[in-house]
Amino acid sequence: MQMKNVFAIILAAVLYAGCSPADDRQEGTLADGEIRGVWITNVDSDVLFSKQAIAEAMDYLAARGFNMVFPVVWNKGLTLYPSEVMASYFGEEFRIDTVFTNGRDPLQELIVEARRVGMEVMPWFEFGFSSSYQDSGGYILQRYPHWAARDVNGDLLAKNGFEWMNAIHPEVQDFMLALIREVITNYDIDGIQGDDRLPAMPAEGGYSEYTRSLYERETGRPVPDDPREPQFLQWKADKLTSFGGRLYTMVKNQDPELMVSLSPSIYPWSLQEYLQNWPAWIRRGQVDLLHPQNYRYDIDRYISTADTMGWYAGIVPDEHGNRYIPEHDVVIAPGILIKAGQTYNGPGYVLKAVEHNRNLGLNGEVYFFFEGLGASNEYLADTLYKYVYSEPVGQPHRRGSTRVSPALISTATAEQLEPAGRWAETRDNGAYGGNYYTGQADSVQASFHLTVEQVGRYDLYVHYPFGSGIESIPEIRVKRTSGVLSFRPDFEYEQTGGWIPVTNLVITEPGEVTITLSGNKNLIADAVMLLQNHKAIK
Repeated sequence: MQMKNVFAIILAAVLYAGCSPADDRQEGTLADGEIRGVWITNVDSDVLFSKQAIAEAMDYLAARGFNMVFPVVWNKGLTLYPSEVMASYFGEEFRIDTVFTNGRDPLQELIVEARRVGMEVMPWFEFGFSSSYQDSGGYILQRYPHWAARDVNGDLLAKNGFEWMNAIHPEVQDFMLALIREVITNYDIDGIQGDDRLPAMPAEGGYSEYTRSLYERETGRPVPDDPREPQFLQWKADKLTSFGGRLYTMVKNQDPELMVSLSPSIYPWSLQEYLQNWPAWIRRGQVDLLHPQNYRYDIDRYISTADTMGWYAGIVPDEHGNRYIPEHDVVIAPGILIKAGQTYNGPGYVLKAVEHNRNLGLNGEVYFFFEGLGASNEYLADTLYKYVYSEPVGQPHRRGSTRVSPALISTATAEQLEPAGRWAETRDNGAYGGNYYTGQADSVQASFHLTVEQVGRYDLYVHYPFGSGIESIPEIRVKRTSGVLSFRPDFEYEQTGGWIPVTNLVITEPGEVTITLSGNKNLIADAVMLLQNHKAIK
């Protein structure tokens, strides 16, 4: 059978399955909408290493129906954003991954580009409670040796090459919460994500001096030699579940609209190997979005594991016809593996996995990872768009609505430039193709018109062609129904082009907003953008 026919059959099954259980659901429930997400990594991927690559990746995803991205912000014991927390704990040289000491902030750049095309952003703390990879604990445990997790022999806890901090130690927990709080405080995001290392710790741990003492004090029993002795294993898992509760409370106290997204391993393996008791997380109401890593190469194994997730979501009965009824709302959208090294799960596998998710009534899926969507994997993203993702959808955790709308953007045209005849049109790396440049010394200006329908806070950006220097800082005048704001911004920014932040605006009345750039020699007119700012005001 030709692959095209296979896709058509799968599409028909998907559409048929989608019309069955969903029709009985009430409007405004968690069942409305779906997550179409993808992880963005800094390993085996180039996306985060230039502003232009980020912009192109977000355009690519949005054009193919995706609505959520999970960019890594904590990996290899380093942050991918400038971190005051890291500088205070470890020194200025650890403020950000040294790859980005050129003044860039990859997280902020990605947020702007994802917001521009209407996608939610969930920063991903991938490294979790790991301290290093094949580096004897790395600089973290060199600075704080009492943070180390220990195995039964008293050695540094290591598993699959990763060395670990003691996730039960209060200082380690406070450090992790400080990193997450910093991101929530400083960035306009939609939630945060932990994974199979947050909250987590290898089950072989629990033998540091601190943990031994705590266990004996709380239980009146000595620490057993078997790290998986049932009472000891459960005690450790409960400690991590309690940390997850602290994390959830902290996030919601910052902003109730922010989601706590977690992507643990598959249960019960997750509990036995990494102390991740995610059914308890659901029961305790401390997770909003759950993406268990259903990383399989055999589709039948994927299907059977997804069925278990459906039971915990309360939508699939067990073999006796019994249903689990969650006490708290949770969105379950499995993680689907599409790339691991040079191994891929291609379109045939993925469409079957998505079809089964829809048959079960699960709330979408998240793909690991971005680089598996393109040419190297038979243009998987194009196939998904053609057969599954062509219609826009809301978010299930937003009751089928959307939190993020595409930005308001106006690009330069000849009619917007004054005086006429003093501008030269170019075609190099503008926001949407061309842009204009003037070498004149006389006063010139470019006016951009935007219609704002929704009142609220906005961030104003101007766009410069990628690779261009900012030769002339324009004076910017913003005319609104409530008045005119004029100023000359002070750009302190790497000269690489792209969207440059200018100021914040509060739009109190719907209507037209005119943004005028004026100056003298070497002014560029490309595009302006108003981006909604969703951060909670404290």
